[in-house]
Amino acid sequence: MAERFPALADACAVPSRPHPSTLPPYGQREKRANRNHGQIRKFCQFLAQEWGGSRQHSYTVPTRGKSRGWSRSVDGKWSTVGLANAVSKYAWSGKNFAENQAELDRLAAELQSAIQRNANSDVCAILRGIMHWAGADNKHRQRRTFEWIEHNADEISTKLSSAVDLIKDEHASLASFDGINLTMNSTMAKIVSLADPEQKLVAYDGRLGGALSFFVARFTEEREIHQYDVADQLLFAVDRDPKRNPDTNRIHFPALFGKTRDRCHASMVRCASQLIWQVAKECRASPREIEAALFMWGYNVKWGYNSAAEPRA
Repeated sequence: MAERFPALADACAVPSRPHPSTLPPYGQREKRANRNHGQIRKFCQFLAQEWGGSRQHSYTVPTRGKSRGWSRSVDGKWSTVGLANAVSKYAWSGKNFAENQAELDRLAAELQSAIQRNANSDVCAILRGIMHWAGADNKHRQRRTFEWIEHNADEISTKLSSAVDLIKDEHASLASFDGINLTMNSTMAKIVSLADPEQKLVAYDGRLGGALSFFVARFTEEREIHQYDVADQLLFAVDRDPKRNPDTNRIHFPALFGKTRDRCHASMVRCASQLIWQVAKECRASPREIEAALFMWGYNVKWGYNSAAEPRA
């Protein structure tokens, strides 16, 4: 995957950008583009430092609902010091990172094999298994995803391959992600990440987006970068859940939902995947480890909540 970072191309509603009539001449726009790429490289370095850093983060885990088992295991409060430490405290469905990774490796191998064989009925069965693992198999809450899979059951292998190829090609238009031809949401992001034979795509969801936005907010505040000067590629779209939104007085992030939500979400998968792979190179960790650390961090990133806003020691 190339290390350049594609523009969002208005896929998500980036807040408060200048009107086109006020944009600078081409030469200045080119200079801004180069500055943006430099800013993104610096953010990758910043996030790599956070991997072994000492920034503290904690949040309360609800004692009811799906999280009650997790809450009991952490005595009601999850905490970490740095991102690497967060991987060691990864928890999903009562299993740690290694246990979940083994299950995902199995599902990925089965899915890729079925797609390669164009065994569409097998693919659909495996998708149900992935959705069950992800806790996304409620047919009411996931109605749109179930309907898309059912409608495209006879060509699901081709559809998933096309989704993977389009997201990985930084020059390709994402207009096909219109909710009808191709769809994208948190559940489909998990599916597409496992369908990729090269395993270069991350499962962008509200927790991953919240964590990336949290670190962008810290990065811009520590360097006193204004909202208007933040590279579009660093304005990650966030969930509507308030605890997944790290907005501050200085910076606001676009919404992950809206009229073009599928295209927006596909764009986030593309940008986050490139960034996380670059960060993995910087800190010599695996991309899946970085993704897992951000997933745990992003459960609650609301500004000022518990120790989420504490600076590094």
